Amino acid sequence: MRITKTDFLEYSFCRKNLWLKKHKPELFDGLELSDFEIKIIREGNIADEAARKLFSQGTLIESTNELAVGETQRLLKEGKEVLFQAAFEHEDFFIRSDVMVFDAERNGWELYEVKASTKVKNSPSELQNHVTDLAFQKEVIESCGLVVTKIGVILLNNKYVRHGQLDYDELFTTVDISDDVAEVTDAVRAKMQEMKEYLQMPEEKGCDCLLRGRSKHCVTFAYSNPQVPEYGIYDLSNIGSSKRKIETWVDEQRFGLDEVREDELSKRQRLQVETYLNQVSHVDKKAIAELLNGLEFPLCFFDYEGLVAGIPLYDGFTAYEHVPFQYSLHILHEDGSVDHTEHIITEVGSDMMSPLVEQLVTDASAGGTFVSWHASYERGRNEKLIELYPQHAAVLRSINEKMFDLEEIFTKNLYAHYGFKGKTSIKYILPVLVPELSYKTLSIQKGDHASERWEHMMKLTTSVEEKEQIKQDLLEYCKMDTWAMVMIYKHLVQECVEPTQAHTALEYA
Repeated sequence: MRITKTDFLEYSFCRKNLWLKKHKPELFDGLELSDFEIKIIREGNIADEAARKLFSQGTLIESTNELAVGETQRLLKEGKEVLFQAAFEHEDFFIRSDVMVFDAERNGWELYEVKASTKVKNSPSELQNHVTDLAFQKEVIESCGLVVTKIGVILLNNKYVRHGQLDYDELFTTVDISDDVAEVTDAVRAKMQEMKEYLQMPEEKGCDCLLRGRSKHCVTFAYSNPQVPEYGIYDLSNIGSSKRKIETWVDEQRFGLDEVREDELSKRQRLQVETYLNQVSHVDKKAIAELLNGLEFPLCFFDYEGLVAGIPLYDGFTAYEHVPFQYSLHILHEDGSVDHTEHIITEVGSDMMSPLVEQLVTDASAGGTFVSWHASYERGRNEKLIELYPQHAAVLRSINEKMFDLEEIFTKNLYAHYGFKGKTSIKYILPVLVPELSYKTLSIQKGDHASERWEHMMKLTTSVEEKEQIKQDLLEYCKMDTWAMVMIYKHLVQECVEPTQAHTALEYA
């Protein structure tokens, strides 16, 4: 049974999930990667390819499996000193190494892994662990008769700001982790042997993910743990950071929300459990009314969409810095009338964001309170635009200063409903409060999909017809975000604000 470094990392995270992948692959049929997961893989491949420019006269091994192993051995015999994607196999273990450079002084090889990350990851709780990844590679390479003299991780430099053509020497930074790898080598070697034995054993019950929050569960968690309800302790707000609580409940086999005690929960978690078990809502009408009555008309419901990329695509940006490429603005006036304005960047250029900023500055002249959802994102994008366009700093800072985060009504537990399931994303709130409005009718339904579509639209190879369709889909998606906020706001006014205090807009809700 072939064991790759990906298998090893997965085993270190959840060994049962790997066992199922090897012995019951049918359980994974139909499981598709999300747009976000696909983007992560693509970012890694792009970084790997770009990092090769740091090394002169390297040889890329493009064949696969046994052919790649044979080609690697041939190139080693020919005396090639820089290899990309070298392949090695020893017993059941198989690896591909991003970069290997011959160290003539010490008669060995420097081993480098390229990561589309800005820092070394070395946490046992993470699936991606750079140190154990390279320790596994080193063990296989040295078992094949080579000597590894140095081990490093090639990372993206988040201090590098792109201006014009990419400067690859500045784009990347290399961290020597030879000592870190040495510290875990014995443990990795032992785990490799343990792994071989485990994969030959009968299927075990449960899986390691029982002690983690829902976001870190393996894809076969439900299969391995049928005693865990679809909605239970793992869905409690912020439970992933409460390891001791989870350990206690797992030890006592308490997985349902009706099995936890009130004194074990935070205030937010108690509200979540109470509203769910009783199928009710909890609404602090007075506090919500005070917040809403403090807003200044016209209310400007505002939302950005942004692209994040490991290797910066546009001037003025660093690795993983969000590029705002569109916004939507619904303006609710005191008489109840609503205006809408929007902007989307459709052409690549050295100053492509200038029209977006200039239109936003014009639109902001309406005054009033800007209303966003998870407003730290909009504020952050405005701060970046201030950096790029300081001539508009006064208006952009004014927007930030006047911004109200509508999500806070839900994050501060002023409004809790069993249908929210402890979440505060607008995608959870909208179906409960405004069920007649839905993202499901749109071609684009999530932010990561919007980013992927915009990036595709901006490619020179995308046809004019496809560009136009993507543009319309993006405009509809962003428009839905701000319109959803308008409708949630109106629902809150109707439910929480006394008629004598209500804004005039209530008459139009």
